Amino acid sequence: MAGSSVAILAVALVSLIACGDDSLGPDGTVRFATSFESGLDGFIPDGTDLDDPPVEWSVARSDEHADEGDWSVCLDLDNRNDAGKIWIERSFSLEPGAAYDVDVSYAFGTSDSGDFNLWTLIAGATATDPESVADLVFQGETGTGEDEDLGVVWLEKRHTFSATTSPNGELWVSLGVWGTWETHRTHYLDDVSIVFTPR
Repeated sequence: MAGSSVAILAVALVSLIACGDDSLGPDGTVRFATSFESGLDGFIPDGTDLDDPPVEWSVARSDEHADEGDWSVCLDLDNRNDAGKIWIERSFSLEPGAAYDVDVSYAFGTSDSGDFNLWTLIAGATATDPESVADLVFQGETGTGEDEDLGVVWLEKRHTFSATTSPNGELWVSLGVWGTWETHRTHYLDDVSIVFTPR
């Protein structure tokens, strides 16, 4: 049984090496980090509630603003239908049917000020690929905490989750925004670090 677990974790490490900076600790802890300097590092764009009526949106690397290095991920949503949700997501291959503590930290770039009409953060770890609002996890608001617009301000965000992998060993991590007010806004993600610790 122990040999089987080691083999599975070795496969997980090989899967992670293709994208981002990662390491496998002696206790089975898997670490992943990226600042998007050379690509999306395995993350893919996704969105939901963007078609009724259709709205313009994009999720892509950008060199307009960065917290670390020269690049970040830009989340741009013209939220005219007052419902759009956009995010990046990545599947990680871990031990099947196993429980993990998941620690997700990242830099979030926002110019949202004041206390009114702020959007909502998307950040979660789930056993299945998130496709609809019911699959997503929400984590507070997008505001800078300032009363006036100071331009893009980088905030350090951190969330912890307990999650169990799917029968084939998948855990999906998603990061993004839910447009909870009918307006056009742009946000940024950078310096993502994810730690999976077996429970």
